Amino acid sequence: MENSYLLIALCSMCFYGLGDVIFKMAARKGLPSHQFLIMQTVFFLPSALVLGIASSSIHFGVPFLYGMSAGVTLYFSLLYFAISLSAGDVSVVAPVFRSSFILSATLAILFLNEPLTVYKTLAFLLLAFSAFLLLSNLNVHVNHVVQSTQKNKTIRTLAIATVLLGITGFIYKLGAIAGGNSISILTGQAVIFFTLAFASCYHKEKKIIFVWKYIYLGFFAALFLFLGLYLLLEALKYGPASTIVPISQMSFVVTAIAGIFIFKEKILWQKILGLACSIAAIFLLAQ
Repeated sequence: MENSYLLIALCSMCFYGLGDVIFKMAARKGLPSHQFLIMQTVFFLPSALVLGIASSSIHFGVPFLYGMSAGVTLYFSLLYFAISLSAGDVSVVAPVFRSSFILSATLAILFLNEPLTVYKTLAFLLLAFSAFLLLSNLNVHVNHVVQSTQKNKTIRTLAIATVLLGITGFIYKLGAIAGGNSISILTGQAVIFFTLAFASCYHKEKKIIFVWKYIYLGFFAALFLFLGLYLLLEALKYGPASTIVPISQMSFVVTAIAGIFIFKEKILWQKILGLACSIAAIFLLAQ
């Protein structure tokens, strides 16, 4: 079906959004980011391996190596994202984090000769304006004495996470056009992610810690991330990264709504306008 990759990208968007909600739940329960990522990867890696072995679709070639590279950038991206969520509102942090697709799309246009259309240009401008509106109203959950310092720290941490996620999206496209199947890329990523998660936890704690009473959060985070990534990689086989990655990363629409209605975060006109600009950008990118 023509442009079916748009529907696949939208499904990916929904799963990414649900995954970000789980990350916020973990942050609200006080789970350290390095411990939460361990609980996620113990489900993610076996899922990728089982699916790959069952379908005989794991191939240790160039796409697998791209997956390993994506595992490095994604791990540190999610680590800093989780740290940002421990202090900031998810209805602000998630939209800015997911705006990383501007970098992914820009890299695809510069290095993969994907077209820069008028619609894409307008969409990118809308998204930049949306990020400005959201960041200007970032609330951090600390007292007034340290609020300004904590806000700047949260913005810096979020900026690192966003740039790394943008690079990750570009690596996915490279793996997809290198002829690899989605499972090979996912498995390569999962192997490195698993290694980094355990190494980081041991470095910080001098032991591996599982918070068993919250293991269900790790399961659902892994499930939603796995489905979101798999569908993103499938869509990238058939369409341009400068369109697909932005749509899949629009998951913050789901997350922002959850932040307002589930986590009772403040409804401000800047948030509403920022989200409206982001939604308008989806339609422009689909043209």
